[in-house]
Amino acid sequence: MRIPIILSTICILISSAADSSGEWPERVLITNDDGIDDPAIIELAVAFSKISETVVVAPKDNRSSSSDYISVLRSHSLDVEQLFLAEGIRGYSVDGYPGDCVLLALRGIMLNNPPDLVLSGINSGPNLGFDWIASGTIGAARIAAYWGVPAIAVSGYDESIPGSLEAITDWIVRLSQTDAVRQLMRGQYLTVSFPRIPPEEIRGVRVAERAGILFDFTFSTEDTAFNDGVSEVWWMEQPQPLEPSSSSSDAALCDSGFIVVVPMSVNEIDYELLECFREEPGSLPEWGNDL
Repeated sequence: MRIPIILSTICILISSAADSSGEWPERVLITNDDGIDDPAIIELAVAFSKISETVVVAPKDNRSSSSDYISVLRSHSLDVEQLFLAEGIRGYSVDGYPGDCVLLALRGIMLNNPPDLVLSGINSGPNLGFDWIASGTIGAARIAAYWGVPAIAVSGYDESIPGSLEAITDWIVRLSQTDAVRQLMRGQYLTVSFPRIPPEEIRGVRVAERAGILFDFTFSTEDTAFNDGVSEVWWMEQPQPLEPSSSSSDAALCDSGFIVVVPMSVNEIDYELLECFREEPGSLPEWGNDL
């Protein structure tokens, strides 16, 4: 049954040991950027519903590569449909973006019963190196972390590999119950990338830094004639890395068959540069025409 609703604005150590209390996460929010009808988000929700109260708030349509864009800041409203996804799982289909979904859930739908953890995914493609800038999967986790909720963005599912989805969801459930996740501080979140190989060929788990994020973007154009003039169409070629990935980077390790966990933070302040400016106050121009 679909019920239409209109809503207005509204130091990490990865351990395999589960949290000793066995009662966390009590409540989880699950979202994605591939759309609420994607089989992977349903599988993830069903897996978590066995251990936690599970709420799914996800885009109505595929919103890949939307980063942490929040459309409701301009529209001031979101069209939402309440869905029955599976036994015991509330679902909300949002005509918006992953960032909208998380904001709506945390400051609206789940305001009085906030989640202990936000899961974003499972994304069908990898989110390695430069991908974190544009990824809607990671963007949703970033919004959750900004609001102080521990979050995990999960990528790398390949539907053509038998048993892959079940193995990934099982491992993510176990990861969610670790102190490593429970103790994430405000602004911290994790991205998890799975190698697109059969589960039995995965070599293990590694914590890594991002691969180099310098890429070369190349565009080509062609003119198209219309009745009222000429319109230019620009095509973007596949971005190419400008620097090789180190052997310890997320991309290299994932290519080598490892599950890769990258600790992330929404705080983008460069503290080293900040100290340089503070130590050299004259490095910036003074204000005023008479100076």
